[in-house]
Amino acid sequence: MRRDTRDIVIVGAGPAGAVLAYLLARRGLDVLVLEKAALPRYKTCGGGVTLKTVQNLPFDASPVYEVQADGGILSYAGRQLLKADLGWTVAWTVMRGAFDHFLIQQAVGAGAELYEGVSVEHVALHDDRAVVHTSHGPHAARLLVGADGVNSPVARSLGMLPERRVGVAVEAELEVPAAGMSAQGAYATFDFGALPYGYGWIFPKRDHLSVGVFQARSGKAAGLRQRLEAFIACQPVLQGAKMLHFQGHPIPLGVSRQPLHRGRALLVGDAANLADPWLGEGIYYAVLSARLAAPVIAAALEQHPCDLSEYSRLVRTHILAQQRYAALFAGIVYRAPHLCSKLIERSPRMQQAVFSTLRGDLTFSQMSAVLVRSLPLILMEAM
Repeated sequence: MRRDTRDIVIVGAGPAGAVLAYLLARRGLDVLVLEKAALPRYKTCGGGVTLKTVQNLPFDASPVYEVQADGGILSYAGRQLLKADLGWTVAWTVMRGAFDHFLIQQAVGAGAELYEGVSVEHVALHDDRAVVHTSHGPHAARLLVGADGVNSPVARSLGMLPERRVGVAVEAELEVPAAGMSAQGAYATFDFGALPYGYGWIFPKRDHLSVGVFQARSGKAAGLRQRLEAFIACQPVLQGAKMLHFQGHPIPLGVSRQPLHRGRALLVGDAANLADPWLGEGIYYAVLSARLAAPVIAAALEQHPCDLSEYSRLVRTHILAQQRYAALFAGIVYRAPHLCSKLIERSPRMQQAVFSTLRGDLTFSQMSAVLVRSLPLILMEAM
C-alpha cells in the first residue's frame, strides 16, 4: 500500500543506494528504493571488490564472491612484466548483476521497500518534502537521495553537478580455454600499455574471465571496442577465447568540488561523481558515500530546517581529498605508462606501495608520501 510521504526515497539500487537503504532501514526509517531496471541486471564492471570495500560493507557479501584474488599481474602491451604472489587478498571478484542484487536484497530484508521498472521523469523540491515524478506516478518523501549513476536523472533534474569529467570503460565476458583459465589463476591483471591514458584489465571469475579497457579521459568512446579487441589479441591467456557479452559504460572521474546536496536532496556513488580517477573503481566510493550519508540523513530528519551540508563536508574530507592524490598519480602514470610500469616491475618498494593502496592499507595521500620519500631508493632498485 502506498504511503503519502516516506522518510526517504532513494533513486537507484546499485551499491550506493542499496547500502544506504539498508543502513537507514536498520534505523527504523521508512525507505523506498526506485530502480529503473528489472533486477538482477547486467552491469559493465570488472567486478573487483577490494578489501577496503569488504571492510566497509555492513553485512557479509561472501555468498556472491566468485574468486579470491591473492596476486597481481602487471603487463605492458601484452608482455608480462611482473607476476606477484602477495600472500594476502587484494580483492574478491563478483558478477555485478548478482552482487548488486544481493545488496538490495539485504536492504529489503532490513525493511526497505523496492519498486523495480520505475523511471524518474523529474524531481521537485519543496520546503517540507521532495517529490519524485516517475513513470508510475509521484512519490513524496521528507528526503531524497540520488543513487542513480553517472547520468543521474535526479542530479540533472535538480541542476546539480552540471560539470562532470567522464571516462569510458568497455568490457567483455570471455569464455576461455582451460589452459588460459589455468594460466590466469587467481591473479588480477593490469596493463597500462593497452591504450593511451588508460589501462586494460583481466579479472578471473568462477568459470570465465572479465576483460576490459578503461580510458580516463573525458569524451566519446571512439575506437574503444577496437582497443579492447587489440588488447584481447595480445594477451596469451586469452587466445581462443569466445566473447559472451560486451558492453560499455561512462565512468565519473571524481574530484568535483561542487556541492553534493541541495535542499532536501543529496547524491551518492556515481551520481555524486565519486569514482577513482586512476583506475575508475567506484564500488568502494559508493559504499563509503552511503556510510557517510546515513547518519547525516538520520540527523537531518530531526532538524528544522533540514540541513544536509555536513554530508558534502564529509565527502570532501574523506573522499575528494584522497581522489585529488589519485588524480595526481593517474596523471603521472598515464603520461609515462612505460616508465611507471618498469618502475613497478623492478622496485619492490613501489610494488608494495601500489598494491597496498589497491587493497586499502594505504590511502592515496599516504602512498604519495611513501613514493616521494622512497623515490631515490625506488630509482636505485629500478636501475
